[in-house]
Amino acid sequence: MPDNEMSFSREIKAEIMKHVPKHTESCQGIIDGIVMSSGLEREQDDDVVEYIERLLTKEDVSLYSDAALYKDNGINRYFLRGVYLSCGYCSDPSLAYRIELHIRESWAVPIVEDMLSEAGISFRTSLRGDIHVLYITSGDHVSDFLGIIGADLKRLDFENKRAERDIMGNVTRTLNCDSGNTKRQAEAGAVRNELISKLMASPEAASLPAELREAARVNLENPGASIAELGKLMDPPIGKSGMNHRIQKLLEIAKSLD
Repeated sequence: MPDNEMSFSREIKAEIMKHVPKHTESCQGIIDGIVMSSGLEREQDDDVVEYIERLLTKEDVSLYSDAALYKDNGINRYFLRGVYLSCGYCSDPSLAYRIELHIRESWAVPIVEDMLSEAGISFRTSLRGDIHVLYITSGDHVSDFLGIIGADLKRLDFENKRAERDIMGNVTRTLNCDSGNTKRQAEAGAVRNELISKLMASPEAASLPAELREAARVNLENPGASIAELGKLMDPPIGKSGMNHRIQKLLEIAKSLD
C-alpha cells in the first residue's frame, strides 16, 4: 500500500485518538468496535493499544461488552470509530476515494453493515481469504464516514484535496469542475461552521482569547466566504495564513468537546 495512503489513514487515526470521549457508553463503544471487528488475539498498533488503555481508565468501561446493545446511532458512531481504528484505512483523496474495513470476525460483519446502512453509507463487500472487506468508494460517502467517526479535521482535508483533484482532472470540463468545486468548498464550510457554532454555544466560548472569538464571529457571520476573504474581514485584517491558523485552532478546541 502506498506510503501516502497509509499516511492519510494514520492521520485520521491520530485525530480520532487525540481525545477520550466524556461518556462511558462512548468509550465502551470504541473499545467494542476494536475488539469485535478484529478479535482479542490480533495485535494492535502501539498507539491504538495506548488509546485503549486510556479508554479503560473510565469507570465501568471494560474490554468487552454486548454488541446487541448497539441500536442507538449516537453510540454506533463510536463503535464505527473503533472498527476504523482496528482495521480501517483510507486512500489519500488526491489519488482515490476509498475506505476499507478489514473485519476478521465474521459474526461482526452484519453488525457493521447494519450500522453503515442506517447511516446512509453505500458500501460493497468482498472476501479475501478469511478477511471480510467492506469498502466505500463514493467520495460523498467517504466524506460522510469520516464525519461519523469524528475525523472532522481530516474530513475538511479530504474535501479540499477532493476539490483540487477534480480541478486537475477535469481541465476540459472547466465549468462543471468549478461548480463541483464550489459545492465541495461549501460542504467543507458547512462542516467548519457546525463545529465552530457548537464551540461558541458551549461554556468554553467564554474563555477563548479575543482574537479567536473575533475569528469565530467573522466565520459564522460570513458562511460563504473563503479563508482569505474571512481574513480581510477581521479587525484589523489579517492574511490567509493567519486566518487559517485561527480557524484550525477553533476547530481543534471544538473537537475537544466531544
